[in-house]
Amino acid sequence: MPALFAFLRALCGLALASAALTAAGGAAFAQQGVFQYRWNSPPPADAITPGDVRMALMWTGHLQSVYRGELDAAVLKAAQAWQKSKGHPLTAKLPDEQRVELVSDGLKEREDVGWSVLRDQAVGIAVGFPAKLVTFGPPRTEGNTLFYHGAGEVIQSLAVHLGYPNCQSLDGAYQRTTGKATFRARQDNWFVALFRRGETNAFVSVTCHPSGSVSTEMAASVDMLAKHPGLFNAMSTSLKILHMPDPTVRPRPTVEDLPLAPSGFDDEQDTHPQPQAKATTKPKASPTSAVDLTGKTDALKLETRTGEDLRADEVFEKAAGAVYKVKTERGLGSAVAISDSELLTNCHVVGEFDEVKIVRAKDEQTAKVVSKNADADRCVLRATAKLPTWVTVRPYEDIKVGERAVTIGTPQGLELTVAEGIVSSKRVFNHGRVIQTSAPISQGSSGGGLFDARGHLLGITTFFFKAGQNLNFAVAAEEFAQERDEPAIR
Repeated sequence: MPALFAFLRALCGLALASAALTAAGGAAFAQQGVFQYRWNSPPPADAITPGDVRMALMWTGHLQSVYRGELDAAVLKAAQAWQKSKGHPLTAKLPDEQRVELVSDGLKEREDVGWSVLRDQAVGIAVGFPAKLVTFGPPRTEGNTLFYHGAGEVIQSLAVHLGYPNCQSLDGAYQRTTGKATFRARQDNWFVALFRRGETNAFVSVTCHPSGSVSTEMAASVDMLAKHPGLFNAMSTSLKILHMPDPTVRPRPTVEDLPLAPSGFDDEQDTHPQPQAKATTKPKASPTSAVDLTGKTDALKLETRTGEDLRADEVFEKAAGAVYKVKTERGLGSAVAISDSELLTNCHVVGEFDEVKIVRAKDEQTAKVVSKNADADRCVLRATAKLPTWVTVRPYEDIKVGERAVTIGTPQGLELTVAEGIVSSKRVFNHGRVIQTSAPISQGSSGGGLFDARGHLLGITTFFFKAGQNLNFAVAAEEFAQERDEPAIR
């Protein structure tokens, strides 16, 4: 086994295919909306998107992250292979009940290995790993490379390389290090390769950026891969560059349990992220469609709490008119109106889309993404038509631990669902302020509102920890506010 990781230090790569290969659908293999569900509580069929089907086929080992030919043909072949394994008749399209069954299989497999996120926001990288099979030790530096090494029933490493290879030298690194690979592939800013050593296989993926590269490797026995056939693909497609990686800073790795609001692998991220040399600049766009990168707005109004508590039904009556269902081609979420034109939501809800649909009852309109900070999971939408109702925002410092809290959102597509609890704590997560609450946040509730007992918006419901009870979190609504010399608190 040590030889494999010496090989990683020399920089190698991997893939499960040969010449003329294609990466599996870019963002299609990023974490999908329904993959926030537990396997024993599967999503409804109408909430399952084509991306979710691809993700489930990957986890069950029927679709590889790199494949020959066209995506649609590869997915059809993989879906029919899954049908055959289940004894179902082969069809050109999966029936609804089989889509639910397939996604449940994928969710169960992910949960069986304890799939989690190793994230180092300071360095700028993240990768998925099977926490029930691997335990990571402290990171270490060797020359110009920062290593994160995990050992257990499988072995996994993550490496951040400064200087070599970068995108200019990637071709040479690919040729030099993958000559003995069983399979290999090279495209754009990445390469992959599979190495077989007797009863052990090693899978490596390398992604470059202008100042260096990031690589991840997993080594597992043939028996382990037969039991968990999606491991290699899940690791390779989860490798994420959060910002320009810097292996010279003090590493601060954290482990995040899944399912999280994909603040740990955002829906909008490509499988192999593009170099982000210009991440600090705003994308070029027309004045009416420009998207800034702060995830903030000057439209929200801050208001401290006064008056007696309202009942939950009264809070619902006061605030529910500002909560909208968000629809994209990938799935559903929620958003909360904070002015007559702008709404707050999570970036993992809108994904890579510049426009989404917002829905209340049977009324539907388009909303544009006008501000987006994917790392902080804050997105601001602007509606094309005037919004009739909106809410004010409670200042973070005014929020009291132990006070009542009410969630309103769209869990599993069930529009305007309300639940009640308390503010359990106020914390810092992913370098931003969050509110911990016992008010239930079901799968699919992302982007909904957490309100106080007067109907003020406390936060945007974002994620929950499955390893516990009532561990639910919302991004503090004030995190969306642009800084002002004199905050408009009244």
